[in-house]
Amino acid sequence: MKNLYKILTAVYCIFLINADLHAQGCVAVRQMGGINAMSASSSYNLGKGDFQVGANYRYFHSFRHFVGDVEQPQRQTLGNAVNIYSHALDINVSYGLTSRIQLNASVPFVHNERSQTLTLDKDAANKALTRYSVRAKGLGDIRLGINYWVFSPEKSHKGNLMIGAGIKLATGAYGAKDDYLQTDGSMKNLVVDQAIQPGDGGVGFSLEFQAFRQLHHRIYGFANAYYMLSPQESNGIARSAPAKGLEGYEIFASPDQYFARAGAMIVIGKSKNLAFSLAGRFEGIPAYDVVGGSVAYRRPGYVVAAEPGITYRVGQHTFSLFVPYNFYKNRIQSAADKASQDLTNSTITDPSKFVFKNGDAAFADYSISLGYSFRISKAVKVPTWNVN
Repeated sequence: MKNLYKILTAVYCIFLINADLHAQGCVAVRQMGGINAMSASSSYNLGKGDFQVGANYRYFHSFRHFVGDVEQPQRQTLGNAVNIYSHALDINVSYGLTSRIQLNASVPFVHNERSQTLTLDKDAANKALTRYSVRAKGLGDIRLGINYWVFSPEKSHKGNLMIGAGIKLATGAYGAKDDYLQTDGSMKNLVVDQAIQPGDGGVGFSLEFQAFRQLHHRIYGFANAYYMLSPQESNGIARSAPAKGLEGYEIFASPDQYFARAGAMIVIGKSKNLAFSLAGRFEGIPAYDVVGGSVAYRRPGYVVAAEPGITYRVGQHTFSLFVPYNFYKNRIQSAADKASQDLTNSTITDPSKFVFKNGDAAFADYSISLGYSFRISKAVKVPTWNVN
């Protein structure tokens, strides 16, 4: 008789830590990997004095432009679509303060590129486009967190609930600059777009929960979600000169962000150390913050994704691959869009001629997340019950 519970719960936890948000191109969601920096070994919780270390690499390429949930394929046809390439590496460390309380830290490093087009003066007659790139890289916003298992892991073998809180520090650059091509062919050092800045300049506070339950023998259901509050309205970095009547909306926002995920996993094979999962994901940034003002510039929006994944465990090592596919994308109206709309409509006397304004954003079709973790335990903890 094998101790299947030991394997199931250990493998399951890698699905919890990969609840990281993926920046969705121009909708500048900051990656939040490592909030629960646990994965796998002999149990789903860290024992008192146990450590876990690991890394998570993520990549995406955004290029599909949307206004609301309507794609703008003409951007591809005309060749002027904005392309964003994002690489991120999180270094995660978790420590078991007790068997129910874990302390977590995640240090992200990013390398972002934004490819865009410009018509040079010499090409104005034939409207030829020149494509060039700007980049930003370095340390991102460090996250610290604490999690608590509501039910004792020693007794709750078939399911449990975790609640947690975290803080996102403003350690990443939010005013990074690079050389921009000008119409006369010269270069000018300017602040890069909000979407590729390593940080957002604000301190954020997150609340989260995670839960799992054995559904049938080797099948488990799971869910996790969080919301990050960012009380700071903006970070003081201007994207452009202020427009008359819209002062403040040219400054980069430090926005809230949210994430939810639910699905099921199954462990297969004789050795029971290989697992497959399928989950649904919902993530994005809102147009208005819960706390603090929203007079600032942001590209709010969200995606709904299907996320297949695979996890393999050997000893104290765990490897994972997740590839969320974004099948629904929506660039919602921002506070700046609404303010501009109201300003325009204030000069129109005929309601039938009122305009609706909604900016666009580029989204990725999918992202790739590769993870690794290693458990450093004082002692191997073996549950006292078995599952046939």
